[in-house]
Amino acid sequence: MALDVEGDPFFSKVLAGLPRIAELIATVPEHKRPQALDAARQSYFKTACEFGYGTAEAQDWAAAVMSHLRLEGEREPEVTL
Repeated sequence: MALDVEGDPFFSKVLAGLPRIAELIATVPEHKRPQALDAARQSYFKTACEFGYGTAEAQDWAAAVMSHLRLEGEREPEVTL
């Protein structure tokens, strides 16, 4: 069964903070951005685990957040995530 992250109220709160995260990652030198994005993904994965998701669900949850983060980065012309 697919994870319904869109129906998760905590997910909505995380999404609300993504513009700021995108801004912060944009300040990282371009050659280090992949590391910054991976650190963000790991942090979201850990958060999902702490909220009781199993490993596979937490990976899906973190991937969904990261997808939204990349979309947020695309909205900012000077940001490439």
